[in-house]
Amino acid sequence: MSKKFTKHLIAASLSCAFLNTAAFAEDDNTAHESMETIVIMGEKADRTLKDTASSVSVINEELLKTLTHLSVTSAVSEIANVVVKPGALPDIRGVSGNGAAAGFNGVTGGAKGRVSILVDGIYQPYMADLTGDSGIWDVEQIEVFRGPQSTTNGRNSIGGMIFIKTKDPSFDWEAAGRLGYRNQSDYIDTSVMASGPIIEDELAFRFTAQGLQGNDYDNSIIHPTHDPEFDLDKLKTTRYGTKLLWKPKALEGFSTMLSFDSNSEEGNSGRRYFRNDDPWAFVPNFERNMDTDTRTTKLNVDYTIDKDSSVDVLWAYMDHRWGFNSYELVEARNQLLIMNEKNVTFDGKYNFGLGDAALKGFIGLAYFEREQDYQSHTGFLYQGNDSSDSRAIYGEVSYNINEQFSVISGLRVEQESQFRDYIENAMEGEQLVHRSRSILDQENTIRLPKVVLQYKINEQHTANISARRGYNSAGGAFNWMTQQYYYYDAEYVNTYEAGLRSSLNEGNVNFSANVFFNAYQGYQAVGPNRNIDNLARVDTYGLELEVSAMLSDNVQVTGGLGLLETEMKDGTETFKDLDGKELNSAPKITANAGVKYWVNDAFNVGLSGNYVDEFFGTFTNEPEKKAGNYSLVRVHANYELENWLFNVFVNNALDRQAVTHRSPANARDPYGNAGIIDPRTFGISATYTF
Repeated sequence: MSKKFTKHLIAASLSCAFLNTAAFAEDDNTAHESMETIVIMGEKADRTLKDTASSVSVINEELLKTLTHLSVTSAVSEIANVVVKPGALPDIRGVSGNGAAAGFNGVTGGAKGRVSILVDGIYQPYMADLTGDSGIWDVEQIEVFRGPQSTTNGRNSIGGMIFIKTKDPSFDWEAAGRLGYRNQSDYIDTSVMASGPIIEDELAFRFTAQGLQGNDYDNSIIHPTHDPEFDLDKLKTTRYGTKLLWKPKALEGFSTMLSFDSNSEEGNSGRRYFRNDDPWAFVPNFERNMDTDTRTTKLNVDYTIDKDSSVDVLWAYMDHRWGFNSYELVEARNQLLIMNEKNVTFDGKYNFGLGDAALKGFIGLAYFEREQDYQSHTGFLYQGNDSSDSRAIYGEVSYNINEQFSVISGLRVEQESQFRDYIENAMEGEQLVHRSRSILDQENTIRLPKVVLQYKINEQHTANISARRGYNSAGGAFNWMTQQYYYYDAEYVNTYEAGLRSSLNEGNVNFSANVFFNAYQGYQAVGPNRNIDNLARVDTYGLELEVSAMLSDNVQVTGGLGLLETEMKDGTETFKDLDGKELNSAPKITANAGVKYWVNDAFNVGLSGNYVDEFFGTFTNEPEKKAGNYSLVRVHANYELENWLFNVFVNNALDRQAVTHRSPANARDPYGNAGIIDPRTFGISATYTF
């Protein structure tokens, strides 16, 4: 570890003591929750947080009950070594979550992001621009994994994974309703939930619905030559879901759950950039009406064969639509892009050794199939289709060598294929004609191992070391400037980590630490010619620390710290100027801390905040494109009155101004653009539960 890095460790540790950031426990039921009782579901092994070697942060239900966070990306933005930008998958440990799937490259190549988002085990599609993640209601837990999760989840989690668990039906009657308001964008939230038995102790249901409506806070400009074809300010999200849980008394150990979810989001969401000359005038760099609609039908089947073995089966069918209408300065450049996707997911897993303390594990089969078509009808004319699938066998074995040492070994063997065409169109009079056609046709088989060695120091402390491999597939994309379709190779990462988990004072004090080193080969990056190409090597290393403690019966403190160093290593002609430079979106320090005080059983207040160090916005490390270097403060108060929960909060309480992305003016973009943190936001909500 370099002297420079050590200095950052000391500085960040001091800053963490004085910063106030997001506490993850919100009432008496969860404030004392120990890492020995928190169950991690994203690795498919249902281990406790204390026994999980991966660097994972958990956001529990209590933080998600209010309107403090409007989206999943907002909820994870304060976690150490995570950076969130507008309309993008989160960047984790300096690695772009979008990868090759961003923007026009994602449309023409059909790549998947480096960070996967799974809701109840189902992968959420991403192409070009992240939309559809607004609205959080009836969520049980969010798990944020830093580092590759490819052994468990395949190619689209080389950078990390966000696993979201929603609540299941209950056999006791319960219901809830929430009404809330946020002043920025004038958001109004209306949410309801009902759950209970249809047949006592055998058949239960859960129904949820959420509506979000608002008006964007930007200052849109109407062009003098033409009016927009859509409302420039409208923001609307509609979610609803139904679950049916059946546990037949005649078949002990068997349960099945049928689910249907619908998620619709429309408006100026996604990549919101403002003019770079004065971003806080809130004049948008471009205007788009994003339209995202996802409908998912899912079936879970679980059967406990005996005390030692069980079977889990997951099947899902998704119908996904994504697109946008743009409003341009020149009317002829207004674009209407529509993408339709249908996909099928299957995952079957056999678990063994459930009653054996020494040897246990699982073996699974996974299948994913995607059919996709897309077309840009106006402005830029193109279209295409995609057919891709993957088949995998994966498994994991955990063996206790003795009372203190255990080893976990896992492997995934996956075969994948993709066929995608990109057709460049043109108008000849009134006729649409195909001008050119490019094809991406690839097939590959990969092996993704992992190994973990755990050492139980005593009842309070567990240490681990681990190694695992991550992967993201090769692909292709169309370069609009050169009018050429090109191809790039796969990228891999070998990750090595050492960790410590400690639970003290009967679970009232919890501490987690991970030191990591990632060695990427063939890292996919955009070169100076705007083509995606492969860097020979990229190294990243650093650490993550998290602590939560009940200092007394009514005072809780939390803290988190991320340290990061990155370096690109490449001697090729394409990337010769990048050798020795840092990755973009790689702040050396991220930190959070928070304090919460219970005045009495009914009333509590909290003060929290987070810090993101300065970072480069491009691989070329241009100073004028730096971003970050900000601290945010949040305050909140909760009051419980019988069945009511009243919440009030202020995000960015000091109204700090900072950018998460910056691009100066150039020939193609005369104003430049910038992504910013949201200005000070006040919110209030009332939730009734019975």
